[in-house]
Amino acid sequence: MPKLRDERVAWLAVQDRLRHRSRRLGPLGWLMTIATLGAWAVLRSQARGAARMAAYSVAVDHVTGYLDDDEREALRTDRRVPPWFLFEVERARWAARGRQRLPAGRETRLERRRRILLRVVLTGSVVAALVLAPTVWVRAASLGRIGPAADAPAADVAIVFGAQVAPGGQVPMPFLKGRLDIAARLLTSGKVKALLISGDAQGGSGNEVRVMRDYLAGQGVDPARMVVDPHGLDTYDTCRRAHDVYGVTKAILVSQELHLHRAVTLCRRLGVDAYGVPALCDGCRRVTIWYNTVRDVAAGPKAAWEALRHRQAAVVSPPDPSLQEATR
Repeated sequence: MPKLRDERVAWLAVQDRLRHRSRRLGPLGWLMTIATLGAWAVLRSQARGAARMAAYSVAVDHVTGYLDDDEREALRTDRRVPPWFLFEVERARWAARGRQRLPAGRETRLERRRRILLRVVLTGSVVAALVLAPTVWVRAASLGRIGPAADAPAADVAIVFGAQVAPGGQVPMPFLKGRLDIAARLLTSGKVKALLISGDAQGGSGNEVRVMRDYLAGQGVDPARMVVDPHGLDTYDTCRRAHDVYGVTKAILVSQELHLHRAVTLCRRLGVDAYGVPALCDGCRRVTIWYNTVRDVAAGPKAAWEALRHRQAAVVSPPDPSLQEATR
C-alpha cells in the first residue's frame, strides 16, 4: 500500500468538518434565497460549497506544513489534528480568497493580540453607534425646548414624571422631591393651571403617585388642581396617556435635565407640544447623578424604537375629562 503524504492524511482527517462548514449559507445566503428563486439560490449555494471545498483543500495542504514531529505522528496514528489546525486553515483560506500571500506560519502572540483588539474595537464601535445614535436624535429633537421656568411658555398643564420613593413608601426621594417642588412653583406662580401627576401606582418602591399627591398637598397645592395618572409606567406611557387619555396637546414637562431630553422628544413625537423645566436634586450624591445619566443614555435605543413603533400604552383607558375640568 503506497504511503500517503502528510497533507493527504490531514485532508482526510478534517474534510467532513470542512464540508459541513462549506454548506452553510449564512445570513447573506438566506437573504439571497428569500429574495430570489429558491432553486437558483440552492444551486448557487452548492457551487459556492464546491469552491469553498477547493479552497479548503489548498489551505489544508498549506497548514499541514506547520505540524511538528509529534503532531504528525498523532495525525498518522489517530488521524487527529491539533486544536489550532482548523483556525489556521480558516486563516489560509481567507488569505487565498483575498488573493493575499498565504501565512508563513502559525499566528504569533502579537498577531493574536491585534486580532482580539480589533474585534473589541469593532464590537465597541457597533455598540456605541447603537446607543449614541438614538441619544443624538433625542438631543437634537429637544434642542431649544428645555430651560428655566421663567423662560417656559405658558401652558395649561404641567406633567410631573414619577420616580422612586423613599423606603417605607411615604415620602419622595430627592430626585422626585426636586420635581414636585418645581411643579408646585409653576402652579402657584400661575405658569400652569393644573398638574398631571404621572407614575406607577404599583412601583417597586411603593405607590409613586400617592406619595406625589400627598407631598404636593402638604405644600399647599389645591387637590382640585391635581389629576393623578396611576398608569404612567414609563416615559413613553406617560406621554402617550397624557395625549390619548387626558387630551393634552401642550404641556410643560417637569423632571431632571438628564431625563427631559428624552421626555420632550417622546411627548412631541406623540402629539404634545412640550417644553421641559429642569428640576434640582438637592442632597443627591454624585454617583446617583452619574448612574441616572448612564441609565438615561442606555434608554435612548428603547425610546427610538418606541417612537418608531408608535405603540399603545401598556394600560389603555377611555378618555378622561378630569384634567380639562381642573384647568378651568
